[in-house]
Amino acid sequence: MKKFLVINTSYFGDVLLTDTLCQNIKLEYPDARVIFMVNKPFYEVAKYMEGVDEVLCYEKAGTHKGIAGIFKFLNEHRESLKDSIDIAFVLYGNERGIVIAKALGVNTIISDNRGIFHYLFSTISVEKNHLGSVQQENASLLTSLTKKDVVDLPIKYTPPLVAETYVQKLLSQLGIKLEDELVGLCTTSKKLEKDMPVSTAVQVIADLNKAGKKVVYLGAGSRAAEYVTELHAHGCKSFIDLTDKTSIAQLAAVIQKCTAVISVDTGTLHLTCALGVPLVALFYINDRKHLEKWAPAKYYPHVLLTGNIVAGDILNSLQTLLVSEGTL
Repeated sequence: MKKFLVINTSYFGDVLLTDTLCQNIKLEYPDARVIFMVNKPFYEVAKYMEGVDEVLCYEKAGTHKGIAGIFKFLNEHRESLKDSIDIAFVLYGNERGIVIAKALGVNTIISDNRGIFHYLFSTISVEKNHLGSVQQENASLLTSLTKKDVVDLPIKYTPPLVAETYVQKLLSQLGIKLEDELVGLCTTSKKLEKDMPVSTAVQVIADLNKAGKKVVYLGAGSRAAEYVTELHAHGCKSFIDLTDKTSIAQLAAVIQKCTAVISVDTGTLHLTCALGVPLVALFYINDRKHLEKWAPAKYYPHVLLTGNIVAGDILNSLQTLLVSEGTL
């Protein structure tokens, strides 16, 4: 049985988009064990992805911060992992990941790194510049090992029963009935230029309410909380605010309860894809290269809107999507 270490200590969506690599490893090596090293806040992302057997938490902003943190991490895991891993895939040229893999005795390290550690540790380097989407690029790391094309598979995420139970109770407490038609709305990301204008959100929420749908606001962190305050200041309060009320697995369980999700370019968008829930994907950055890398693949049920997006476009696209999916 081969043992693989996949190292991706980046963000929510980046971790999800590594799932096609994990699934391809399992296709090529059915008895393989896939260990995923992830930044601690995104532990639940990796844990419930298809093809992942075990998750290692790397706390970049805390316990494992800096060079001393690397040594601490190695001390924590050296006994269980030393010389037991056959191949490591290091995502996004992560030099920290290369050092850790080498220190754990991994002989075959595959990454897209071109820095000094690539040459010092003789990693197998992969050219990723023109391979299409981030999802495809991540999966293509396996080609350097197998010399075969990878299978372009959808990312898949399955929240645990405990998360589904929590969400059922939460929604019930918030007055949501089984027959209510929920539409998830995610308006914020890490970058302001990718966010939905508040005025657009006000109109979208009002139009959805008129159509008999209940809006579930999906967000986390200070930016989402501030956005909700701005909505209230505009007199918009007819939505269910779940900001910071769920873990990532619980967020997935909420999305599963939705007829569809409207989301800007952020982790929630990719999670919706991984759950197979119909999606209206909003990319306010209308750049061809950015869209090629980050927009949902054709096999996800979605409508893609870009550039100068108005509320009417979003509502029309949602209706078209629900008709095509047979849910309207």
